[in-house]
Amino acid sequence: MTMQVGSKIRAARLARGLSLNELSSLASVAKATLAQLERGQGNPTLETLTSLATHLGMSLPELFSAADTPDPQVTRAGEGLVIRDDGLALRLVHSATGERALYEIFDLRLAEGAYESGSHGEGVLEHLIVHDGEMLVGPHEGRVHLRPGDFISFSANCPHSYESLHGETRATLVVFYPARVPDRR
Repeated sequence: MTMQVGSKIRAARLARGLSLNELSSLASVAKATLAQLERGQGNPTLETLTSLATHLGMSLPELFSAADTPDPQVTRAGEGLVIRDDGLALRLVHSATGERALYEIFDLRLAEGAYESGSHGEGVLEHLIVHDGEMLVGPHEGRVHLRPGDFISFSANCPHSYESLHGETRATLVVFYPARVPDRR
């Protein structure tokens, strides 16, 4: 976890007049874990970061975006915030805010097995292209079998999953958020 993300969590919490206890209760995150994250330490799950961002009235791209963005922007192999959760490893390669949308780009690695994700809210879209391996991806009622080179785009406003079928799968995941993410508290 980067100090930048921890500082943003703390600044957003203080700007909203929330104590550590209040935010930890709202987001269902242990107070000690929250304090650790604010110091830029720890290895939070995607669920933890999503819950904190949601209860701070932010999107994940807003939480991850840098204050100063040089031109050109380069993320080297091995750089970027890494989020590990239950066999899933996401490396945030880039996130940005535009006039119409917020987006984030991840290098996704999934161990054999399934990863379940909840709804990300109205208007959120996920786009994924498989590089290595085979996987089942999409909303629970309509998962699609993908192989290297295959692409899928779907609305992430409902529970969905990623399942690696034969060993580790690598893919690029792009998540688009509407410019204004509704308050989901």
